[in-house]
Amino acid sequence: MMEEERKRRVVDTSNGEARRAVAITIASCGPWQQELAKYTAWAERRRSSRETQEMLDRCDEIEVEVRQARVALIEGLMDAPRRVAGHSRVADVEKALDGIGARIEALRRQLRPN
Repeated sequence: MMEEERKRRVVDTSNGEARRAVAITIASCGPWQQELAKYTAWAERRRSSRETQEMLDRCDEIEVEVRQARVALIEGLMDAPRRVAGHSRVADVEKALDGIGARIEALRRQLRPN
């Protein structure tokens, strides 16, 4: 068989492309989750109204940061091939952002029981 007749093997790079697309968001998720876990533990103890307000304010800030991360992720994937934008890594990061949003809401309910 001649060299010209050999079919070139197509290499799927979607895993690496998806990994790069979500890297910044993944780097932020851990600190957000740790901070929310810390506040959830603190919320179970007696606290001043000032401490409660500080935690609620930080929840608002994290919520904005999560929203910005989600927008950046979507914008970063707008021109990406379908196999990258629909990659399971991307879906997992979106689920993680949803989970962080749910933790924020649960913490708010815990801090404002009324």
